[in-house]
Amino acid sequence: MKRRLKALNEWWIIAPGLPTAIQTFLYEDIPASAGWHQVFGSVAMFLFLIQAFTGALLAFNYAPTPGDAYNSLRYILTEVTAGRLMRGLHHWGASMMIVVVVLHMVQVFLYGAYKKPRETTWMVGVVLLLLTLAYGLTGYLLPWDNRAYWGTVVTTRIAAQAPLLGSYLTRLLGGDESIGVVTFARFFGLHVLLLPPATALLMGIHIYLVRKHGVAPAPGDEALPTRKFYPQQVLKDTIAIFIAFAILFLMAVAVRVPLEQLADPTDTSYIPRPEWYFLFLFQTLKLFSGPLEVVGSTVLPGLAVLLLILVPFIDRSAMIKVTRRTFAAAVVLLAAIGWGGLTAAAVLTTPRRPDKPLSITPSPPSGCSFRPKRWPASDISVPRIAPVATR
Repeated sequence: MKRRLKALNEWWIIAPGLPTAIQTFLYEDIPASAGWHQVFGSVAMFLFLIQAFTGALLAFNYAPTPGDAYNSLRYILTEVTAGRLMRGLHHWGASMMIVVVVLHMVQVFLYGAYKKPRETTWMVGVVLLLLTLAYGLTGYLLPWDNRAYWGTVVTTRIAAQAPLLGSYLTRLLGGDESIGVVTFARFFGLHVLLLPPATALLMGIHIYLVRKHGVAPAPGDEALPTRKFYPQQVLKDTIAIFIAFAILFLMAVAVRVPLEQLADPTDTSYIPRPEWYFLFLFQTLKLFSGPLEVVGSTVLPGLAVLLLILVPFIDRSAMIKVTRRTFAAAVVLLAAIGWGGLTAAAVLTTPRRPDKPLSITPSPPSGCSFRPKRWPASDISVPRIAPVATR
């Protein structure tokens, strides 16, 4: 036993650059002004790992084909140990990841940490934000219930309105004729095969750039003695990660993720609604009609993304303390009011869906091996059936 421990210790010492790399990572110099406002990046990375882990666990029992996907998800919810918890962590983790990434970018914007020489770091962060939203967009179809199907119909129609690229985007998403097997395969491939490695690569580049240029110090603190990333900042990041996971776990346990009826392309009375983080865009589309629809669907969002990317080149002024960045604070406040107002309007104007009894045991497609023995009422959403009026 002693020989093995000695050999392990020798390997640790002679392993190429391993102790040096860990020491360099933990004992990096950070400004004296670093603190709680810089924990969002670590929390976002942790949530991405949670998404990858729970997504892999769900994939072990998930059938990536229309119809079978719905029944396999039902099987996960009713038969797989902790299946409902896994889906809850994955579903609410997506929402929490979007919230944290947005908060991270707001913090960087307010502090002006995108300025020279950190322009590339900011632009990579914008792309990571878009990838985070793409996860929600591509994962929306995968349950293959009515909510997912009709929401994807709206998505493909919006993509078709993109100037010049509309027909190509529709064909790429497999929605040029109808939402079916091809569309499902494209969304599943993007969600599982392309987005995760792209995200991991860009996160690596983002972390490298942060380490290369260092954490942006508050103006006037450049001359103050720096401190090490470990242990003070590591402790703050760990506490923030623990709080985020506690909130996520509570959401996964206490708030049920809806699973509606099996996707029905003939149910034209269904009123589609996107996830909450896309409701503002959905409401924006209502402000435009006819030939102007393209303005709300592609032009305005495209300009907003372009403006985000160009922020470091638009604002070339010297860094000042965050308490003096009144214009940046006003921009964030106006954006929050606009987003909140549009989202609230979308929620308040959502018409009530017509009451329709839910078929608890829909006939699965031929060849489907997922036939759950039961479907607890806690895992399904049964609409209230209005009483029949009698004379």
